[in-house]
Amino acid sequence: MLQTFLMSQPFASDIQMTAQMDSSITGNFEVTIVELNNKLIHSKRRGMGLMTDSSMNAIAVHIEDALEEL
Repeated sequence: MLQTFLMSQPFASDIQMTAQMDSSITGNFEVTIVELNNKLIHSKRRGMGLMTDSSMNAIAVHIEDALEEL
């Protein structure tokens, strides 16, 4: 869901997504900007919640802002 959403954004060609699997099925995920010292944008594990339209839009805005910083 999130990957499809992000790949539909104008910045899609400027980002790379990498999955790191947990040892079991957890539903955990994090979104970080590696080039900015692993800046954490969203973490279900750290209590930032499930994916909603609102949270996906917020993640997209954070990514756009981060790309401008690079």
